[in-house]
Amino acid sequence: MIENTHSVVKFPSSSIYLLEYFEKLGYNIKIHEDWDHLEYLLTNTADYPYNMDPSFTTDFVNIDNIAFAIYLKKGDEVIGTYAAKEHHPLVVRDGLLDVYPSLETKDLPEILQRNDLTYYYSSCQWVHTEHLGKKLGMALDLLKKHIIFDNRQANINFAIHKINDSMKSYHIDKLYYSNSETFATKKDGNVGGAGGKNDYEYNIVWSIKESFESKLAEIKSIFKI
Repeated sequence: MIENTHSVVKFPSSSIYLLEYFEKLGYNIKIHEDWDHLEYLLTNTADYPYNMDPSFTTDFVNIDNIAFAIYLKKGDEVIGTYAAKEHHPLVVRDGLLDVYPSLETKDLPEILQRNDLTYYYSSCQWVHTEHLGKKLGMALDLLKKHIIFDNRQANINFAIHKINDSMKSYHIDKLYYSNSETFATKKDGNVGGAGGKNDYEYNIVWSIKESFESKLAEIKSIFKI
């Protein structure tokens, strides 16, 4: 079942193959803008490994910048989440510095500093551990990209991820991001939505619309029903 309670954002036709994949596995998908419920869910779910990303709390969702959240459900139970909003990378960086004064950031790549592109920031990705191993997180990420690129007509989707032996390759090879570069260090860890207390180094990762579209044949073959 597909449920949409968002006032503006819709699932684009380009994402049908992912919606059919979820349906085949017996999952429901919902798109909404209930930020209080998302915060309640992620702060009261022991299975969620990070602190809630404050960017997606009611106080920090700006009505001038369209935002959306995705729920993956098994019956009535939410077992997966994702969220994204229109946001410039420089604003995200400055906001993180306000929230985490001990954060030490690098200069952003030039492509993330332009004023002639539309950017969407994404975070709050989670899949319940009992539902891992089905490519659900990967499918949620790709669905989010289709919404950003095909419904919102944005140019770039970016996110922040912790650095370990596999996270950079996972984002490039499995989630089809274009680039991942050194972004920040936080000596006491815990960057909301990106890492836990033992995660001190973070990359910024981004996907360019044209690059994503060039890989769609390969992507669709993975989720072929």
